[in-house]
Amino acid sequence: MSRPPDDPATSDEAGRLAALARYAILDTPPECAFDDAVALAVQLCAAPVALVSLLDGDRQWFKARLGFAPRETGLDRSVCRFTAAGREVLVIPDLAADPRTRANPLVTGAPGMRFYAGAPLVTPEGVAFGALCVLDTVPRPEGLSDAQVTSLQALARTVMTQLELRRGIAERKIEAAALADSELRLRLAVEAAGAGIFDYDLVTGTLTWDGRTRALFGVGPGEAVSYAETFLARLHPEDRARTDAAVQAALDPAGPGLFDCTYRVLTEDGAVCTWIAARGTLVVEARRPLRLVGTVRDVTAERAAQAAVAATEERYRLAARATTDAIWDWDLVADHVLWNEALFAAYGWAPEAVEPTGGWWLDRIHPDDRDRVEADIGRVIGGDERDWRHEYRFRRADGSYADVLDRGSVVRGADGTPSRMIGAMLDLTERNRVSAQLRAVVEGANVGIVQIDPRTLIALEANPKLCAIWGAEEADIVGHSIAKWTPEEDAEERDRLHRRLAAGEIVRETLEKRYRRKDGRLIWGRVNLVSQVRGEEIQTTAMIEDITEEKAVEARQAALIELGDRLRDASAPGELSGIAAGILRRTLGLSRAGYAAADAGTDRPGGGRGDPEGAPRLAGLASLAAFPATAARLRRGEILAVADIAADPGLAPDAAAYAEAATRALIKVPLLRRGELAGFVSVHAAEPRVWGAGEIDFVREVAGRVSATLTRIQAEEQQRFLNRELSHRLKNTLTMAQAIASQTLRNVTDIAAVKEALVARLVALGKAHDILLSGEGEGAGLEAVIAGALAIHDDGEAGRIRLQGPPIEVGPKAALSLALMIHELATNAAKYGAFSVPGGRVEFDWAVSPGDAEGSLRGAGPIVTMTWSESGGPPVVPPSRKGFGSRLIERGLSGAVGGETCTTYAPEGVTCRIRAPLSGLLEKE
Repeated sequence: MSRPPDDPATSDEAGRLAALARYAILDTPPECAFDDAVALAVQLCAAPVALVSLLDGDRQWFKARLGFAPRETGLDRSVCRFTAAGREVLVIPDLAADPRTRANPLVTGAPGMRFYAGAPLVTPEGVAFGALCVLDTVPRPEGLSDAQVTSLQALARTVMTQLELRRGIAERKIEAAALADSELRLRLAVEAAGAGIFDYDLVTGTLTWDGRTRALFGVGPGEAVSYAETFLARLHPEDRARTDAAVQAALDPAGPGLFDCTYRVLTEDGAVCTWIAARGTLVVEARRPLRLVGTVRDVTAERAAQAAVAATEERYRLAARATTDAIWDWDLVADHVLWNEALFAAYGWAPEAVEPTGGWWLDRIHPDDRDRVEADIGRVIGGDERDWRHEYRFRRADGSYADVLDRGSVVRGADGTPSRMIGAMLDLTERNRVSAQLRAVVEGANVGIVQIDPRTLIALEANPKLCAIWGAEEADIVGHSIAKWTPEEDAEERDRLHRRLAAGEIVRETLEKRYRRKDGRLIWGRVNLVSQVRGEEIQTTAMIEDITEEKAVEARQAALIELGDRLRDASAPGELSGIAAGILRRTLGLSRAGYAAADAGTDRPGGGRGDPEGAPRLAGLASLAAFPATAARLRRGEILAVADIAADPGLAPDAAAYAEAATRALIKVPLLRRGELAGFVSVHAAEPRVWGAGEIDFVREVAGRVSATLTRIQAEEQQRFLNRELSHRLKNTLTMAQAIASQTLRNVTDIAAVKEALVARLVALGKAHDILLSGEGEGAGLEAVIAGALAIHDDGEAGRIRLQGPPIEVGPKAALSLALMIHELATNAAKYGAFSVPGGRVEFDWAVSPGDAEGSLRGAGPIVTMTWSESGGPPVVPPSRKGFGSRLIERGLSGAVGGETCTTYAPEGVTCRIRAPLSGLLEKE
């Protein structure tokens, strides 16, 4: 109920309610002692009404009442609240005239009270929580007499005495019940815990053991026991003196009189069998110690568990020190936050600069993220959820912001009240940077990429290239099923693939299929479909390349029918000659043709197995180099007759005579391959004739196709060679990637951290490949390989990275291994060494010596010595264990080129010395 702002009942309300609660009196049945008090008050004060009123939170409740029907009223109707505000008897002669009570409904309405007198009920601690009062329906200007006031005060004290007695009796009952319960619990606990009891009578020197104690010490039921011969004799020698001293200290009357000791009990053969925890109390009478009584308990399992817990805590402490996660423990009740050392190592916050409160953490969240994070974590803490995770930006000590993933779990009490929250904050800055680079690669890729929900075929993401291939906007693709881009005639194959994906099958396929663009045009796509498990979900990605033009070329080649088919199958110039001759004969209808041939293997412009019977061959044309005029005309694509060729000044006399006598007509077209003369296509007619334009064009077309086929045969052979080379390179790369992944994922405990390490190592491998591919040969410069591996750590500060050494070309195998080694060294430097602080420096020097002076490397010849040196970083502490990164540094060049590596962890900086034979570094394979 509402109360006036100056309501005296609100003064120290918490103390009043607490004092009232200690008496446990509210809403209890009537009791004679209190009823007698109000009856006596009515008689003494000659008043019709008397009450014992107790002031609760929003009501006044009457423990005893006489002449008043209600058992309680609202606190706003209470006059006793004014009495409780003081320590003297309060008398109000006319309630209707007093400003405190004139508006009280008990005054203005029924029962129409007009007079009040009350004595406060005050606890021994001085807290007033009610009153003994009398009321009348008529005013009493004279109030009460002094005797009546004194009597009312005495009755109030009597009421308080009754309340104290009542509370004391209740407390004694509770204590007695608690004592009985404790005794029962102790007896049950002793039995349940398997504890034994001992009783050492100091007067007689008798030691008594129960059955359980005898069993723990290996003593039979009828066997006598004594302190020295039985108890001390069966203790482990290392524990005997210490335990005896503890017993003697407990027997000292001037001491605490308590025996508390843990010791080991030996078996008869002297082996340690049991850890015993003993507790006892000295019984003293008249300052004289009489007995030491106590219990013994087998704590062997507990000791083992404690040792295991201690080991676990030590491992946790070491893990907390080693991890890059900032681990926090937030006491939600006290608002106290503990951080591990990673808060300084990863974010630069020194312990003395950290205020251990939740507010300090919130203040360092980016302003744009703060409200969202605070609302989210408040929702989890205030609800019934246990786990929380959020990504946001956290301010480092230097003022920059780190992208972090924060995870925490709420610890709740039995009633669900949150008490603590424990979590870890992981720095995602580098991962997000790599992810952004990967996104940029995807966005700029020259193939279409779409991520698909395998259950619904709905596109989740699509890059710009796919939008260009399908002639659609991103909004037309993302959020819609990709089935709509497949023509109906291909639906069966699409549905078959969908069923496999929806069933959770891991699919890796390359297929060629048709798509219908947004404008309705059908195109062909080459699709690389890959599904993989990410967390608890399967993600499917399709990479699509537009091969419509390739398909068109294939169609045009197929459309050449006989010529195209047979020329594609031809594998030698002699075979081409027969194909061309047959097609020319059939097409031109030269049933009497003396010659129709494609001679791709000689420079002779005429002559061959197609010459008419009896016709002399054109001699003297072994090489066109001797006939520049004829060669030049042929290369210009001119049509030459026999007489034109015979007119060349370099022609032999017998050939000239033959040409002058010839009556045949001749078409001769050169075959040009890569700008060089490769042969001819020529047609002879037995009778003189004029060649039509269509016939000449057809011969030229045949010549062009034969020439193109010759070029294609050579190109295909070169392509086959390149494919074999590419396959070899790809197998080597995949083998190295597989080894990196296998070693990185070994003994995985933190998925997020291992993903970062794996991505970083594969990126380093990719950069090394970029350097190899950017060169003209099959290798790369040593300096380019090292600079590429260190590029991510080059912040532009002068002198931070120095590379020095002579020019050396390294082969692919050595370049990849060396790039990965430098990447691991640089990563360690960024975490713990020179790159982790401003001003740190790294030098990488290399030199070539004539031979292996140390004689530890395989083979002979010049040796390359490379040295990685760090300076200016924090003091170096040698690692306690070696992971894959350390093994990669040590063995990177060993298996690849027969090198060796030695790493020194000096306090001033890490030094890594790499030695390898120059021949091994130069190897192409």
